[in-house]
Amino acid sequence: MTYGVIICTKCREHAQIIEIGSSKTTRCQRCNANLNTRKLRVFFSSDDLDETISVRTQIQAQLSGTGSKGRSLDVFAEEYSHKHQTFGNEIDEKAACLIDNRKPQKKKKADELIIGILIENNGQMNLKDLKDKALKMDVGGEQFDDIIKKLLMAGELYSPSKDVIRIVG
Repeated sequence: MTYGVIICTKCREHAQIIEIGSSKTTRCQRCNANLNTRKLRVFFSSDDLDETISVRTQIQAQLSGTGSKGRSLDVFAEEYSHKHQTFGNEIDEKAACLIDNRKPQKKKKADELIIGILIENNGQMNLKDLKDKALKMDVGGEQFDDIIKKLLMAGELYSPSKDVIRIVG
């Protein structure tokens, strides 16, 4: 089995590991976008899963700004090309990936956005921080309050202490 590291073309903030040649599509683990694996640039590939995980971690650090300063993803891919096969040679500098020709996807519902934000933060957040992030994603203030109440009543979320929200499960 050969594993590859790709970057989501929609959110451009998440690197993940795929099995090369196993499927035509995959979903971004961060934004849930459908990705056509045959159109994505594979930044690194290897038969060794542990090594691929290590490289994916380094690429993710580079994407989030915590990696080595001044190292582009192209340079990173070149460092490994002498030992492993890398794919693609042209890259959109803004996207850090090949151009995505998919049709625009429908916006996520506000409750899905809120659940997604909580999942990204290990299933728990301060209510104020959660609201701030939701507002940045175009969820209205009153709408946010209504959705939180609805999710609490439905048992999808709970509040273990004042101003803290957690996902049930």
